[in-house]
Order: sequence, then C-alpha cells, then structure tokens
Amino acid sequence: MRNRVGGSRRQAWSLAVAFVVFTGALTGTAQATPVGPVDLGTLPGDDNSTVLAVNEAGVMVGLSMSGPNPQRKRPVRWDASGQIMALPTPGGTEGQVRDINTHGVSVGYVLTATDAVPTRWDAAGLATTLQVPPGYHNATASAISDTGVAIGNWLTPDNQFHGFRWDPDGQATDLGVLPGETWSMAEGISGDGQIIAGSAMRAGANHAVRWVNGGPITELAPQSWSSGAGRINKAGVTAGSMVETRSGPPIPATWDRDGTIHRLDWPSPHSVWLYHIGSTGYVVGTGYLNAPRRNAVLWDPDGRLTVLADDNLGAEVEAVDAYGTAAGSFQRQATVWYRDGQRTQLGQLPGGSRGQAYRITDSGRVVGTADTSTGKTHAVFWTLR
Repeated sequence: MRNRVGGSRRQAWSLAVAFVVFTGALTGTAQATPVGPVDLGTLPGDDNSTVLAVNEAGVMVGLSMSGPNPQRKRPVRWDASGQIMALPTPGGTEGQVRDINTHGVSVGYVLTATDAVPTRWDAAGLATTLQVPPGYHNATASAISDTGVAIGNWLTPDNQFHGFRWDPDGQATDLGVLPGETWSMAEGISGDGQIIAGSAMRAGANHAVRWVNGGPITELAPQSWSSGAGRINKAGVTAGSMVETRSGPPIPATWDRDGTIHRLDWPSPHSVWLYHIGSTGYVVGTGYLNAPRRNAVLWDPDGRLTVLADDNLGAEVEAVDAYGTAAGSFQRQATVWYRDGQRTQLGQLPGGSRGQAYRITDSGRVVGTADTSTGKTHAVFWTLR
C-alpha cells in the first residue's frame, strides 16, 4: 500500500535504496524489436505534422502545419493504419484537435476571424460547434471522456479564465473558482466523466483542484502553500505535486478517486514535475535529484522511484503505459525504457537524424515525431508488440 499523508507510512528511503529497477513477476511490455517508425505525413502542401493524442485502437489526432511565416495549423486525424484525414473547421480555416476518446470522438477548437470556437468531431470526422453562453468567448476544448463529457477553458464576460464542461446533450457549465478568486483551469477528465482535475488560484499561489460529478470546486491539497495536479488517468487517479510551506521541498503525489493523497518517493529538496500517469498508476516525470543535472524518473503504483538510465547524458520522459514502460527521448532519439531497466532507442525515418516519443498506449503503440531527410518534422508511430 502506498504511504498516505497523515497516516502510517514507510520509513524514509535512502537515496541509494530509492533508485530501484523493477524485476517483478509481471513481464510488462514484450521486448521484441520495435517496428517503425511509420511516417504519418502531412496534408497536401503542408510541411510538418504532430500527433497530440491517440486511443487504444491506434486512432490518432493532431496537426498538419505549414509556415512558419505565418504558420498555419490544421486539425487532422489518422486511422490506425496511418491514413490521414483533414478534420473540418466550420467558420474558419485553422484549429487544433487536442484529445480523442475510446470511441474515436475528438475535441479541440476552430479559429475564426475573431475567436476560438470549441469543436467536437465524431468518429467519422463530422464537426459540431459546441455552444458557448452569451458573453463567454475564446473557448478551447482540451479533453473528452469516454462518456462524451468535454472540458476546456474559456474567457468569461469580464475576461477571466475559467474551466468549463460540456455534457453530451450540449449543456455548458462554468466550473467556477475558489472563494474570492477569479481564475481556474480544467486540465484533465476521468474516463467515466465524473472527475475533472485542474488548477485554480488562491492567495496568489496555484492550487490543485478537482470537480466531482459536476459538483463545486474543491482543493486536493488544502493545507499546502501551493500545489498542482493536472494529470489524471481514466480511473480518476490524479498526479501532481505540492509544497507544504513557502520554503518547503516539493512533494510529488497522487490522489485517489476519493481524494486520498499518496506521497511519492522524492529524496531531494529540488524541483520535480510530473508529466503523465498511466492506467494502472505508474507515473513519469523529471526533476533535479542532484542539481544541476536533471533526471528522467518513474514511480511504480506504490510510489517507489526509479531513475531512468541516461548514462549521465540526460533524457526526457513523456508518458508511461499500464506495464511501466516509459516513452521519451535520449540523445535526440525516440526511446522507451522497460520495467527491467532495458533502454531501447526506436528507429528513425530514412535520412533523418532525430526523433521524439511522447505518447504510449497499453496496446503497444508509441507516437511521436521524427525528422525527414529534408529536415521536416513528421508525426510517426512505432509498434512495440
């Protein structure tokens, strides 16, 4: 069981003991030779592309771009085989698609001549503009649950950022702010649509908050001086960090669906950032264990820390799957780290020199970008199993 704030907890680990590599009974991701990368290309006439989200079926959404002066970004979707499709942009010519759910429904926004308009695309790619209450504007949808609840952020009539949600029936709700404050931001949603994680301002500092079943805003770490927890998995477990006093050390943590805090091992007084929580509770991030060098790190579901092997050269980690396989980059190459400590650099596009991985599914698809022989950056995917 993970150690809990305010409850009995394991003895503090020494730095050496904390740096573990897992060799447990679960085998994790099969360590066959990765296949790929598959070049996902761009829309005709564009230069670069990137994937922003992928579901377990391997359907991907992201951007096809041209530019840079000015740069144009168009929302696109790729099927599991890598076939690209432009998503319609009603009322505009540009936009972004930010997330896709299990059923292939995605959300984002379209840029019109005057505003950002939140948009939902169904599994066939048909667009629906999400309605915004009178006076609200510049609304951007950023995540969608498997039950069809979309979340994002908008400007209120008095130009304050607030988080919001749209129900599948089109009902829009302002998620509100902490008492006496003016700012909040919705950042992630559980698969069942019941828990929204985000941030809000209190007393001049950022604080991790959530909304449960459409209820009022509540703080995840109400006794802390500051906190942040915008990463949430489909099970509704949230990941982030907190600082208990103004001069105190950072404390990485997760919060269960019921709001119980679980501290993650971090034997350092220096900064740490959490980037992703997997479906079974693995967490990845980066931080300064021994400043000034930064480490890519992983925590298991019990909060135990592993430093990902980087040969003292530095690495970046972006995502983790159900088995504890982490994805990121090492030496400018897309890389995965397996639970047994093995580090594997993924392939490059022909003639290319660099790549980056930043999403991984439990079904073994890694998505990211890679350079082409002409120096462009294209969205790509690799297959681990």
